[in-house]
This record gives sequence, C-alpha cells and structure tokens, in this order.
Amino acid sequence: MRFWDVRANRLSTSIGGKTSISGDGVDVSRNNNYVVTGGGTLGEGVQMWDFRNLDRPVQKMIWNVAQSGEIVNPVVNAVRFVPGQNLVLAGCSDENVSAKCFDTLSGEIVEEFHRIAGNCFTLDVSPDSTLACFGDAQGAIHFENINYSF
Repeated sequence: MRFWDVRANRLSTSIGGKTSISGDGVDVSRNNNYVVTGGGTLGEGVQMWDFRNLDRPVQKMIWNVAQSGEIVNPVVNAVRFVPGQNLVLAGCSDENVSAKCFDTLSGEIVEEFHRIAGNCFTLDVSPDSTLACFGDAQGAIHFENINYSF
C-alpha cells in the first residue's frame, strides 16, 4: 500500500512489502489514526497499522493455527473496522470459516461466522455497529448480528 502526499504530488511512504491487497482489503478507523489491511498471497493476514508510525503493524491478527503450530493466514479479501468498538471484521478465501471478527487490542478472535464458507469477497457494517453483511462467491448475502457487549 502506498501513501501519496497530494500537496507535493509524490510518494510519502508505503507499507506491506510485496503483497497484493484487494479493493475491500483496506479500511481507515473513524479517528483516522489507524488503517487495517487484509493480507495477500504471502500470508500476512489481517494487520492494523498506526498512521503516525508505519514502520511495522501495531497488531497482527492470526486467522488460524494448524495442528503443527504453523500460522495459517489465507488471502483476506475484505476488512472493516466496527464503528465505536475495538473490533475488525475480515472476510477471506477459506473453505472452513470465511469471516471472522477480531479484537483490535488483543488480536484475538471474537467471533467466527460459520454460515459463510468458501469465499467472502466483501463485507460491511451498519453505522450503529449491530449488523454486518457478508457477500460470498455464490452471490449470497449473509446478515449477522454483531451487537457485542464487552
């Protein structure tokens, strides 16, 4: 991902290295301090970055850990901050669970959405943070309650 200084018309910084990020694989927090990215083909997974220091991610969310102990991060197609909460929703290409919700402070999985299997290509969150919508490879739209109380 590249950040451009539009005043100087030049590249100011970049993050992510040699990876591909899909169009829905990026979101900016409401306070404009953080950006979340969905990783590409190198297994980067979901990462949260602080705009004030883009040297390395402040949080890495792990999709799954194999029985061998190896970290498994599939290609992430979509990410979204949940407004007003320390949560990120992510959708990916995974045959088991294609959508998950992560705590941005701990990186832990809060929820797995088991009805969405195969590929989750896009997602969105309602402005009041109570409902999420996921789009899958079959063209189906799934609505899920995300009204968490912590």
